[in-house]
Order: sequence, then structure tokens, then C-alpha cells
Amino acid sequence: MDKIGRLDKRVSIQRRSATLDSYGQELDSWTTIAQVWAQVKPLSGKERVRNAAMVVESILTHTVTVRYSASLMPPLEADAWRILYGTRIFNITASRDVDEDRRFIEFDCSEGSINGQ
Repeated sequence: MDKIGRLDKRVSIQRRSATLDSYGQELDSWTTIAQVWAQVKPLSGKERVRNAAMVVESILTHTVTVRYSASLMPPLEADAWRILYGTRIFNITASRDVDEDRRFIEFDCSEGSINGQ
């Protein structure tokens, strides 16, 4: 079965980078390294109350599939990458070459909010 027809969502893959402000303090920023077509597939979701202040944390997990590119296969730094899908931010937790045939990459991602934000 071919997945190419299912890559119908436009996403941006970003890498964390550090910049310095005018005081020399390091700031995290994000650099887009690729804009690609992807399949975005929700996997699971859960909510929990974090503390006595009744802070509700929601976490959703997704798999995002893109065409293979060696530049998108970070062996150790996937956790410093993220995917933008519209206004949503997916934090990448792992990546893998599907079937080890260099056709597709799957990114395991999490998306979270605290009290709906």
C-alpha cells in the first residue's frame, strides 16, 4: 500500500537554535529546516490534574509521516525538533525510517496544553 496519496497536510519541521539578545543572554528560537507534505494521525489523548491548584494538563500524541530525506533523520537530536501544523505545535519525541527502506519517516509527537491553552 502506498502512503504518498495520504500526505495531504502541509507542515513545517523546525530545529531549536540559540541566539543571543542585546545583553548576551542565550535565547531559544526555532529555525524552519523543511516544509513538507505529511500525514498527521492522532493516536491518543489523556488529561490529568497536576496539583492541588487543579491545573489540568492535556496531552495528545500523533504520528506524522513524511517522505524520506536524510536531512530529516536526526539520530540523536529529534527531541530538539518540532513540527508546526497550522497553529499547532507538535514536539518530536522520536523518529524512524519506516520499514528501513528510505521511503518514509515517521515522527512520534506530543501536543500538550495546560488549562486549555
